[in-house]
Amino acid sequence: YLPIACAMLLAGITDKKLFAKAREICVLMGTYFQVQDDYLDCYGDPAVIGKVGTDIRDNKCSWLINTCLAVATPAQKKELEANYARHDARCEAKVKAVFEACGVKQAFHKYEEETAAKLR
Repeated sequence: YLPIACAMLLAGITDKKLFAKAREICVLMGTYFQVQDDYLDCYGDPAVIGKVGTDIRDNKCSWLINTCLAVATPAQKKELEANYARHDARCEAKVKAVFEACGVKQAFHKYEEETAAKLR
């Protein structure tokens, strides 16, 4: 938001409502960027996105794990605890299976649609 606010000031804009609107848009865009980055880290094709995702193995506090934990059953949470942050392909696959069972992909697509509608 800060670069946009600085540009607005340099352009002579002083209306506080416009600054509030710019902040709202920038926060929505910034949050969406991070959520999409988390999603692509897990589900993106490395040949397309240019990197191999490591958030699960690196114990990142991503949107995906937080979304999953919010709806996971106690058994699913136990499975996540046993397999998240392990540098093992089988453990990563188990985490992704729990993500699938908890509807994480669908939650992302819903979030994506809702955010795009807010930005229009």
